[in-house]
Amino acid sequence: MTPNFDHRQQANPAGRTSLGIFASTVNTLSIPKPKKQTAKFRLEVKDEAAITNKKARYQLQRAAQGLLPQQRVAHCHRSTMNSAGVAVWRSTEGAGYSNLATCGSVWHCPVCSAKITEARRHELQGAINAWAKQGGEVYLMSLTFPHLEHQQLKVNLDLFADALKRFKNSRAYKNTIKAVAGAGSIRALEVTHGANGWHPHTHDLVFAGAGQLAKLQELQEVWIETLIKTGIAERNQYNDMMRVAFDVQNGDYAAEYVAKFGHEATNASKVITENTWSASHEMTKAHAKVGKRLGGRTPFTLLADYIQGDKASGELFVEFGLHFKGKRQLFWSPKLRKALRLLDEEKSDQDIAAEELPEREFVTNLDHDQWKLVLSRNARFEVLRVAQDEGAEGVARLLEELAERRATHQGVYYERGTFGGNWHKLDA
Repeated sequence: MTPNFDHRQQANPAGRTSLGIFASTVNTLSIPKPKKQTAKFRLEVKDEAAITNKKARYQLQRAAQGLLPQQRVAHCHRSTMNSAGVAVWRSTEGAGYSNLATCGSVWHCPVCSAKITEARRHELQGAINAWAKQGGEVYLMSLTFPHLEHQQLKVNLDLFADALKRFKNSRAYKNTIKAVAGAGSIRALEVTHGANGWHPHTHDLVFAGAGQLAKLQELQEVWIETLIKTGIAERNQYNDMMRVAFDVQNGDYAAEYVAKFGHEATNASKVITENTWSASHEMTKAHAKVGKRLGGRTPFTLLADYIQGDKASGELFVEFGLHFKGKRQLFWSPKLRKALRLLDEEKSDQDIAAEELPEREFVTNLDHDQWKLVLSRNARFEVLRVAQDEGAEGVARLLEELAERRATHQGVYYERGTFGGNWHKLDA
């Protein structure tokens, strides 16, 4: 059976059918026996902003599930892998679920994205540290192009991809990278939407020799000429492109960009929580400079604005979701890992999203009726918060409270048959 449902109360939008595709999952076939809960898991959480932002990510995910019912995110942390129920755990890093499908989408899912991008940020920092030990320096190179409000995202992506390919394959680029003793780069793909429409852009961490900023700056004209040759820009836009289409900064800026990497969902959460994130986690001065020049709202900010009632932002998020499906957020140059002497193989986004909590402690198990209750009250985060602070007794008390509340969402979810059977709908 092919899963197909909309997680909002309103009817499923016409023409949208689920593909029934699931990414890696956390699969617990048996129910653990409860153990005496230890005091070390009853944390005194000092950063209330971090808790608020985790709650906001679940709200953003629920909105994405309703907008993209045909994508994997529709079942993420919602549909179960078998009939054993939903296990709740806690650890020193927070509470979590098991026996639920995980989508592993860095683009569609704020919950998975937060976990994946944090792991990627550590990878990027490890790469920078490894290159520094060899006496090299990492530079931040940002590439963009002129774009107009009426242009569709797919058109912009295709044009941009063509320009990037020509730029990286050009003799001028290769000669420059050789001249600066470059070992390669890690490219991050991003997109925003602003007054001039969709704006795909990239940030490259360029691994090269020390003191090569001026030499890398010579690539500015190479990039602009590439845009003109590919037809993505006109010659009369040359002066504007010299100002905003290319930027390269030294190692300090590269390090600051990595420090902010993966914080998009948290920044978007301000929109729906009206909460100010702690200053230590704000985008750094370097990225603020780049961000101000590039402008626009990120996809998760579009999602947050949709929650606030902006239907047009929801439509934009759907367009984004359809065209970014399957795209890689980070792309490492061939042989860069070898040059950095990094022996560990790169984990997939799905594997990272499905990783279990370290040193976790079993709290309780939720059966079908209880899980449906949690979903229909949009209380997945509440369960985790109470499980972390109060254990099984707190979860039991919360379930009683939820039963007295009015349902705000559908409690529909899917369950997979034992040992990998077909998915079937559970709504009763």
